[in-house]
Formats: sequence, C-alpha cells, structure tokens
Amino acid sequence: MELKRFYGSKLGNNIVLTDREYFHCVKVTRHKAGYSLICCIGDGFDYYCTIDNITKDEVYCSINEVVKNDTEPKAKIVLCQALCKEFDFVVQKAVELGVTDIVPYVSERTNVKKYSKERIESIVLDASKQCGRAILPIVHELKDFEEAITEYDDLDNKIFCYELERDGTIEKSINDTRGDSVIFIGSEGGFAEKEVSYAKDKNYSIVTLGKRILRVETASVSALVLLLNALGEIC
Repeated sequence: MELKRFYGSKLGNNIVLTDREYFHCVKVTRHKAGYSLICCIGDGFDYYCTIDNITKDEVYCSINEVVKNDTEPKAKIVLCQALCKEFDFVVQKAVELGVTDIVPYVSERTNVKKYSKERIESIVLDASKQCGRAILPIVHELKDFEEAITEYDDLDNKIFCYELERDGTIEKSINDTRGDSVIFIGSEGGFAEKEVSYAKDKNYSIVTLGKRILRVETASVSALVLLLNALGEIC
C-alpha cells in the first residue's frame, strides 16, 4: 500500500498529528494503530513512522527512519500573483512546481477582491502532500501592488511578466541561478502602464511569455516552468 504523507509536529521520538491532519488520517484514510506513514514537520526531512496510538483528537506516530527530502529548490522562489478567478488552481500548480512563497496582491485591473488565507493554506497543504514536499510553502497576507513589488526588491532575480512585452525573456533575466527569485503575474485585466513603469523603476526585468496573450492560469504555469528551467530546477 502506498504510504500516505501527513504534516505534524515533533514530540520527543514521536510525530503528533492534530486538527485537520488528524481528521484526514483517522476519518478519511482510515489509518489505525500499526499502520505505516510518512510524516513531515517542515524541516525538509521525511519521517517514516508507525502509528502507536490514536486518541480522540491526536495521532501519535513513532519515528523509524529519517530521510532527506530532495524536492525543494536550491533558493527561494516567490510567486506574486494578482487575485483572479482561477487563483486556487494557480496556487495548486505553483506548489507542485516548487514555489516557496505565495504572495497574493491586488493591482489596478484586478476584478477579484475576495481572499481567504485559511483556504489557500488548505490548498497548499493538500498540494504539498500530493507532490511529495516536506516543507510547506509560505502563504502571505493580501497586499497591494506597490507593497508587494517593494517587499521583494532585494532579491537576486526579479521578473515581471507583461503581456505587451516582446523582447525580454525569463532566461536572459536570470542574474544568479542559485539566488532567490521573484516573479510577478497579473490578473485577467493585465497590468496598467504605470505599474509596468513602477516595476522598471524597481529594476525588475520586463519579460514576455510569447506572442499570444495567455489566460492567467496558463501564464502562471508557463512562467514558473520557464523560470525553474532557467534556474536549473527542472532536471
């Protein structure tokens, strides 16, 4: 049977599952005492465990083996994504592709305003378990455009995907293949000219994703794949 992955906290030589992970383990996947599973505590290691005891609200798992998980990128990869109709989908795919931080923001042409950090954290947890990660990407509070672009001003690779750009590319914009990176993706309405100018003033590289204007979810996945490839993170 395939070993299921769960996120918990370390207590001595045990990993303890609580709350949502307790429910998933006990009520959904029907794990029982004696079952084997993989536990993660957010330190980059996989803890191969056996369930010792299940109480009314906690699962206690004894640690049998600790193995380094090799799914994480070499450096920080920050996705700054404008809120959009397909935001949940974008987050799920971003986690699968390896982003370390998800920063939601509102730009001038953003039509979607509703944002639930708790909901996005739930999507991140499920996606991280599905793709075998041992560290949960950080989900940030909702920001406005200028706040988001200024906060990551000191990273090594700063990329701004603009639907009307035709020359700049992600590959040519990489300054350090082992450095921290941030990439901006707009909403369905794209970016206003003043936002592009502001990004240029902050020394972001303005890049194209091709000759055609892409849907937001297509742009996000395409941009992340191109970035990861340029950083040597694909293979």
